[in-house]
Amino acid sequence: MSQVAQTPQKFTLPGMHKRIPPASLEKQREGRVWLHLPALVFMIVLTQIPFLLALWFSLHSWNLLVPTEGFPFVGLSNFVTEFVHDANFWPIMWNTLQLVVGAMVLALIAGTILALLLNRPIWGRSVLRAVATVPFLVTPSVMALIWKNLFLSPSTGMIDWLFHLVGLPNVAWFSTVPLQSVIFIVAWEWSPFVMLVVLAGLQTIPDEVLEAAKVDGANTFMTFWRITFPLLRKAYQIALLFGTIFIFQTFAEIYVTTAGGPGVSTNTLPYYT
Repeated sequence: MSQVAQTPQKFTLPGMHKRIPPASLEKQREGRVWLHLPALVFMIVLTQIPFLLALWFSLHSWNLLVPTEGFPFVGLSNFVTEFVHDANFWPIMWNTLQLVVGAMVLALIAGTILALLLNRPIWGRSVLRAVATVPFLVTPSVMALIWKNLFLSPSTGMIDWLFHLVGLPNVAWFSTVPLQSVIFIVAWEWSPFVMLVVLAGLQTIPDEVLEAAKVDGANTFMTFWRITFPLLRKAYQIALLFGTIFIFQTFAEIYVTTAGGPGVSTNTLPYYT
């Protein structure tokens, strides 16, 4: 009997796909690159072109109210005028730095404390979380009015009323410590944002890690400092990034409470310019 040579059969399991040659994969990747082009063009039009136009305008002397003066090129004289000849520029820059750093530090501390408290299994936790986010949802001008008239007013404020009960003199907060008062209001508004970000980070930490720390004898502070805090690094980076960007743009709180005064003691770069 003659033996018939049989070709080996290839069996394909369900869900298995044919291997795509590297050349085809490269072509697919090249085709997908073009999909990003509309988003890239959109970003350039909205961000880079206005930035370049702002730089171009800053090198010229242009008065929109008096167009007959023309559009002469003046080089860096505008920057020299602002940085050197304007006596208020550097004090206002210092005020801006104090506002951003002070409000951000206070918001990080208060937001972390709130997040740690509201991460515990307590009754009504969801309601308390919703209530804690209210300062972040209220319009900045409204929040500034509430603090100015309801809490920090030297005649009708609740804080000065408490001072009067214990025999302390009234304090004109926006006259004696104007910048510190604005910093406190801004930090109050941004503490709920930090709380939400840190709370989201706390919920990603496995319970087994914290239980192992307790078994090893770590107290509450050591557990937070050695385990919880390092694991919240990305959450703090997000809070610092967005908090710094938006706190730097603070305007309504200054305008409603102090209007930049006394003098320029509460003027910041966005408010001054």
